[in-house]
Amino acid sequence: MTHAEIKQRISNKLEALTKEQLTLIDNFLTNLSSCVQNQTASNLSSKSEQERKELIRSFRGKYAHIPTSSENFAGRKQEEIDWENRNR
Repeated sequence: MTHAEIKQRISNKLEALTKEQLTLIDNFLTNLSSCVQNQTASNLSSKSEQERKELIRSFRGKYAHIPTSSENFAGRKQEEIDWENRNR
């Protein structure tokens, strides 16, 4: 996949996101950019597995309240099921 194709693919996905999800992506990219600027590739690859897991958990904790697309889908489906059960 070319650089331009990747950018287009990302752009298409961004169009479908909510304001909250876009805020999450913006914060993630800001943190990622800071991380890349402050660390060389060798420092990043030398991080222990535990440090990587802690970094991932810190993002999950900070943004745990923001629903993922699968959570939105499951919620909509449950609403449809509830509606169908009420209207039988």
